[in-house]
Amino acid sequence: MLTTEQAAYKLAFQIADALIRSGAGSANTTKSLLSIFRKTDLRDVTVSVGLGQVTISHQDAPDKAPSTRVFESEPGTLDIQLRTDAGNVLEDFVLGRISADEGIERMDEILAESRDIGHGLTMTGFAMLGIGFALILGGSWLTSISAAGVSAVVYGVYALVQRVKAPEIFSLAAGGLTAVLGATAAGVFFGATQTAVCIVAALAAWLAGIAAYGAVHDVITGWYVSASGRIFEAITSTAGLVAGVAVGIHAMQPLVGDSMDYIETLEMDDSRWALSILGAAVISAGFALASGGRGWKLATLGLFGGVVQLGVLAVTAAGMSSYGAILVASIAAGVFSVTLTRVLNLASNATLMIVLLPQFPGMLVYQGILGVIFGLEDAGDSVLKAAITAFCLCVGGMLGQYLASEALWAGRRRQFVRHHPGQKFRREMADEENFSDIMVPIFSKPFTS
Repeated sequence: MLTTEQAAYKLAFQIADALIRSGAGSANTTKSLLSIFRKTDLRDVTVSVGLGQVTISHQDAPDKAPSTRVFESEPGTLDIQLRTDAGNVLEDFVLGRISADEGIERMDEILAESRDIGHGLTMTGFAMLGIGFALILGGSWLTSISAAGVSAVVYGVYALVQRVKAPEIFSLAAGGLTAVLGATAAGVFFGATQTAVCIVAALAAWLAGIAAYGAVHDVITGWYVSASGRIFEAITSTAGLVAGVAVGIHAMQPLVGDSMDYIETLEMDDSRWALSILGAAVISAGFALASGGRGWKLATLGLFGGVVQLGVLAVTAAGMSSYGAILVASIAAGVFSVTLTRVLNLASNATLMIVLLPQFPGMLVYQGILGVIFGLEDAGDSVLKAAITAFCLCVGGMLGQYLASEALWAGRRRQFVRHHPGQKFRREMADEENFSDIMVPIFSKPFTS
């Protein structure tokens, strides 16, 4: 039988493992862990979350030395089911529906199930990503279908190299090389002439998108160690992909000559609204599927991504610059991601990652870095455009989250004052009617309980 302190530590580390592996940010993870210790009445507990490492310290009395424990977990990108299940256990524990021992048992089952990866559905999700990005970039249906196949094979090669425990940069380089070889084969055997579109569509989801959003989120909320790790992760991932693509181009160009354009200026096609919106919806649904989303939740996230794309096109058509349109649409997406938290049973950060993915500038990153390598003009402009676009997406999304969460907190404060006159409202209180606040972002640093 575990003591109260032992059970609290074990449950906290299980929740930390699930949140880190499912792509949660440092602020959300810290807040969640501190809520466990508040529920067990352990005071003077300090939590520090880095990229893949959690440190928890507890001091029983001022004259005693603190007890410090460190836990390490492998950071992941996004796992919708794991994040949802962990959130449900955490909510049930904090609201007193289950004991710490019951929470530990449920987390053991959840973590065991989460390690059974279904590569078939994940490959299907990546195939959908290839189709969606090709449609957004103005690709033909032949190119889009080719991109779907190439994208699925790229994921398969990545997973295969990862299985032998190779460093991730080599897995990504293998994926980049595979994309070039696959796009070349599509052009030679099936007549798909939009080679650059096929390559970018197959790799766009890997190119400094999700990691960039997580990095900016951690920077703005003050978690600089985690932010630095995410930034280096984005740089390393992009370097691996581009290295693989560069090797592939050097290998293929002598064989195909000038019949295929591996590098060309690509922009979002805003002349085909229906196909562009469809592409964005397919991208969001595909990423949700690859991240464990199923059923109505998957369909809702796909529809949400399409609506965001419609917003970007509509604001652009109204005369605003592309950067301004992305900023406005991102703010609106941030607001709705918070207000839909309880409906989707999914943290707003996870929702934003999915619905904003079609807007991330993977094509600009591809063009800019490869342009520098191959000495093309305006390569630096593409990198600058990519940075500005990513900044607008991240800051806009977070601003929307901030505005919506502050409005919700103001409403909860008024509700608390009516029901508990004379008492002071604190955001970290766990005796509210619903504990969905765990999923509502707090833009401050909750270091201790």
